[in-house]
Amino acid sequence: MNRRNSKTTITLAAVAAALLGAALGSGCGDGGSGTVRITTYGEDFIEQEIPAAGAGGEGFVDGNSVRFSRFLVAFSEISVADSSGARADEIAGPLVFDLKPPGPHLIGELTQIEARRWDRFAVAVQPAAAATAGNATAADVQLMNDNGYSVFVAGEATDGQRTVVFSWGFANTTRYSECHEKSHGEGVVVPSGGTAPVELTIHGDHLFYDDLQSSEPSLRFAAIADADADSDGEVTLEELASVDLTTLPVGQYGTGGLGTVVNLRQFITALTRTLVHFQGEGHCHSGS
Repeated sequence: MNRRNSKTTITLAAVAAALLGAALGSGCGDGGSGTVRITTYGEDFIEQEIPAAGAGGEGFVDGNSVRFSRFLVAFSEISVADSSGARADEIAGPLVFDLKPPGPHLIGELTQIEARRWDRFAVAVQPAAAATAGNATAADVQLMNDNGYSVFVAGEATDGQRTVVFSWGFANTTRYSECHEKSHGEGVVVPSGGTAPVELTIHGDHLFYDDLQSSEPSLRFAAIADADADSDGEVTLEELASVDLTTLPVGQYGTGGLGTVVNLRQFITALTRTLVHFQGEGHCHSGS
């Protein structure tokens, strides 16, 4: 094949791919159907450890490291839809998952979904009520239901000199919608006769960001450890609530003008709204 014919073949292939993409994007399927397989995954930071930052590496800039013992999330209203308002299907939940064990963990499968692009994917993390187990233990599901938690985390942090434990439950609602990821685009493309994987990736390190708005926040734990007012080795939410953000070092724990966030408990609660990502590093719009 000469160079001219090779270029022509490549061009025709590109046109065909563009036409297929346009058909999927417009919602014009081929009449077939497929499956959406939804999983959740906590990555190494939840499953293993968030380390102290090395030279040029990720981790806590103040020398701390954190190991979680539990990281519970109550998922509900997981839906596949499109921007016209058509809904393919949903997993109602709530289902409680512990992200500490090695994953990914299967949330569920939506079958017989029309083969095309569904550009609206959404999920809610909200207080558990009559939740059932995803992979969580019966005791952990009861903990979430009895307290109306949407997120519960427990673990320990150390800087090599001081070790503190924490056990925090949060009861706020976060709805993640219009999820997208650079290489996948908006929502999910369901292939005819095949399976489209969707991963709800939980970023546990976000709980320790030192800024609510910065695109490059640092990870810090020192101020949290310092909140242990009674020096019993456990930092409670009540102790965090007693830490006024204005007493912390300049340049740390910026709220980006959110006037309702004035203490460290409110700050970390606000960070729980950033935990869920789409297909690894993708994002969703989040709101109450």
